[in-house]
Amino acid sequence: MPSTRRTAVALWVFACAVRLAALLIWGVPNIRGIDQTEYLALAQNLREHGSFSYGVPHRWGEPGILNSPGPFFPTAGRAPLYPAMIAALWWGDAPPLLQICLVQAVLGGFVALFVYLIALHSFARRAALLAGMMVSLAPLATYTTTTILADTLFCFVLTCHVWLWDRRRGLAAGLMMGAAVLARAVLLPTALLIGVAALLLKFNRMLHARIMLGALLVIVPWTVRNAVTQHAFIPVATMGWGANVLLGTRDVPYGSGNPFLTYMQDQTFVDIIKDAPTEAEAEKLMLHEGLRRIVQKPLSWMALRIEQYPRLFFEGPAYLYSVLPLPRPVIKYAYLLGAAAFVALSLSGLWLARSRWREIYHLALYPITLGATCFVGVVEERYSLAMVPMMAIFAGFALSRLAGWRAATLPRP
Repeated sequence: MPSTRRTAVALWVFACAVRLAALLIWGVPNIRGIDQTEYLALAQNLREHGSFSYGVPHRWGEPGILNSPGPFFPTAGRAPLYPAMIAALWWGDAPPLLQICLVQAVLGGFVALFVYLIALHSFARRAALLAGMMVSLAPLATYTTTTILADTLFCFVLTCHVWLWDRRRGLAAGLMMGAAVLARAVLLPTALLIGVAALLLKFNRMLHARIMLGALLVIVPWTVRNAVTQHAFIPVATMGWGANVLLGTRDVPYGSGNPFLTYMQDQTFVDIIKDAPTEAEAEKLMLHEGLRRIVQKPLSWMALRIEQYPRLFFEGPAYLYSVLPLPRPVIKYAYLLGAAAFVALSLSGLWLARSRWREIYHLALYPITLGATCFVGVVEERYSLAMVPMMAIFAGFALSRLAGWRAATLPRP
């Protein structure tokens, strides 16, 4: 309908404008932090030398080096899609920081648009508009647009995948799922779960099979490349698997600031960083040590993970303190209250829609599986970003019902 198209375009423009305003507020990011420097180093060497490489022997925790002299040994340290995007934008001598942020602003706008279209297909127009506005104004998602991190790209390809799935375009949805896995390898277990669903479930079997086929068409070539260059079975990337498990056994007090100040008090962790010759070897050692600690004290580990898990949504808005002219306690508690309301509305919406689970299970799949993945290791609030779009759909539905709009749900045609 023309009115629906106008609303969708207006929402996309609004979400992009919010993110461009964030770029004006926070500015073009400086090159800092291990993740950012590694992404830029990989992108530069991919562009200039045709090699997905750090350019030098790379140890765990070392920053990436720009203009490296080589040798350009291939690596599987990071998922490749985000460095490839940066390389495509790198046309001058300096890193394309502004170009990256502008592209991320556009991608963030599309995330809000996809959320609106998905919610419109499953629920009513008002619920869809509420969901789209939540994503458009989400503080952390807006701020992340101004960082050199893969989260915005990951959210974009994942939400596009769900939109295509919602329209039962299985192969295209699978291709986008494969792209999402190559943006952040944390999605790999969910991709495998869909393959299991294609074998075991009786409904939507062909749809699940097409999604899995599309994902494999994207992921397998990179896995083969890793096998050839690394002489090991590495489906996507080595970075993060072992470290997240090991560091997830450490208690980081709330309000303690940079968690690495706590992690560096772990002598075993420090020794692994110091002695392991490569990041891949360090990840193996960290995984072994983390599993040893879990097996040794499983109940203590479980209690610690339950204590730490709320960080996924309630870490605190440190990035807002410097830009909002309000006392820090006001910002902090308003933010935490908003986060609590959002989570509560999302759970309420999921409960209210439970009778239609065969129609909306794919919307609940990613918050559930990504949330479960986050439980076992390090929890950072930005890890929730990929869960927020689908959670916003259920939150918008619940809010529309709470407001008394009886037409919150429309039957599928």
